[in-house]
Amino acid sequence: MELSSLIRDNIDDVLVKIIQFTHIRHDVILKNIEDCRCADFAPRNVDVEDFARVISAALAEHQKSKRLALCDSRTVSFTGGGRLNIKLKVDTAAQRLFEQDFDQYLRFQRRQLDENAINNKTACALLSHKLKSSKVAVR
Repeated sequence: MELSSLIRDNIDDVLVKIIQFTHIRHDVILKNIEDCRCADFAPRNVDVEDFARVISAALAEHQKSKRLALCDSRTVSFTGGGRLNIKLKVDTAAQRLFEQDFDQYLRFQRRQLDENAINNKTACALLSHKLKSSKVAVR
């Protein structure tokens, strides 16, 4: 889904970035489940803490100067057209579970999916509420 058409101000842009991030994370976690029987499999994840630092810095800048500064980090980068690029990393905790207890590994992945779904749903609800309160029609 193309979300950039929904951006009306800086806070909308932050919420859209969070939604984009949760979509990327969802795909990564699903791939960890779908590909776990492949040779040379290694579970991957995104650096949630790094993304949170980037968004926190952007919100602090917005609060201070009313301008949004989305700065790249070691795992997060922003490109033209509102694209968000995330560098994946090997998930060492999931790798240990995968090697020691496959059922526990699957439960761990499921918990991550559930957590990510809640984050996505929250960001979507906030954006929807903000757009409705701005009297902007959501398509």
